[in-house]
Amino acid sequence: MKKGEKLFVVDLESVSLYSQQQLFNLASDDKKYYSTPFLYLIASYSRNKALEWADTRLEYIEKKQTGSWTIYCFEKI
Repeated sequence: MKKGEKLFVVDLESVSLYSQQQLFNLASDDKKYYSTPFLYLIASYSRNKALEWADTRLEYIEKKQTGSWTIYCFEKI
């Protein structure tokens, strides 16, 4: 990314339900893991990793919420 470019992470909160710690706990318990819809696990993991990556490399600008959607804005400084 070039200086001044922005990155938006769009999150559908009704699908990406779990924090990184919650995912770890689910993965440690076979019964809970296999009873959790895979879509929720993948969406949560993807959101968590995208936000972690952006937070370590870019400057956080703002977060907007509209209904079930959250949009995170980052900028390359």
